[in-house]
Amino acid sequence: MEPTDDTARRKTLQTLIELAEGSSPADCWDDRRAEDLLRSQSTPDEVRELGMSEEMISRVWGVGGRESEKDTASTSDTRHATPDTPRFTVRVSARFEAAHFLREYRGISEPLHGHSYRVEADLASRAGGVDADAIAVDFVSARHKLEALAKTLDYGCINDVPPFDHINPSAENIAEWFARELGAAVAGEDAVVQAVTIWEGPVNSVTFRP
Repeated sequence: MEPTDDTARRKTLQTLIELAEGSSPADCWDDRRAEDLLRSQSTPDEVRELGMSEEMISRVWGVGGRESEKDTASTSDTRHATPDTPRFTVRVSARFEAAHFLREYRGISEPLHGHSYRVEADLASRAGGVDADAIAVDFVSARHKLEALAKTLDYGCINDVPPFDHINPSAENIAEWFARELGAAVAGEDAVVQAVTIWEGPVNSVTFRP
């Protein structure tokens, strides 16, 4: 049976608790990061229920590990991120050189011309947090997938590549295409595309948010 989001979250928190419990104030950056992640993703009551010691709770959250109702209310939205408001955003980019022309642009077809394109993609985990390794989205895997998509347009005429053989290869349509194709490519890694930005050279850009 596949684990539920809640089960996966508890496992992640338990892993972070183990890392934090085994550290001291002078320990390595990774252990301090475990404490930072616990502080940002959970509450004292939640980690207490999972077995975290009172000493460690005090160290991570302050004396007694208790928050006022006002503090809890003001931070609850941040600590319990939803799929619609992920806390971590991973950005990857790729470059490609391509030619295109817009059909019936302002009443006439543009002449064929080229751009040095850059595509940037913002991604997040579907659950909105990080996994047991404190990773939201794998940089390397996401970048390789984005580069593979860019390669299909590299050093060619975008108008010849479906669906641009029948829709205008505007920066807007190209951004939407990357978002759709990359979203399908990373879905198996429990990741989602938040935004895609297409740069036509160093000055002009457009951003599409699914």
